[in-house]
Amino acid sequence: KPGALAKVAAILGNAGVSIHRMRQYDHVDDKAPVLIVTHKTTRTALDEALVAIAATDVVTDAPVALRIETV
Repeated sequence: KPGALAKVAAILGNAGVSIHRMRQYDHVDDKAPVLIVTHKTTRTALDEALVAIAATDVVTDAPVALRIETV
């Protein structure tokens, strides 16, 4: 969906979460898995962003966060 990544990036930015890298995988039907690695952030900011992302019309499943110690 055009603008989907922009919407997710804006939500992250509004929550104070900075994107380190982003990867969108091949489309299957109308779905495209996306992997986002952020710069160091607080769990509170990340949780705020995840709730907002889940509430959009651009995701079909709940977003998942995994902590990465070093990149």
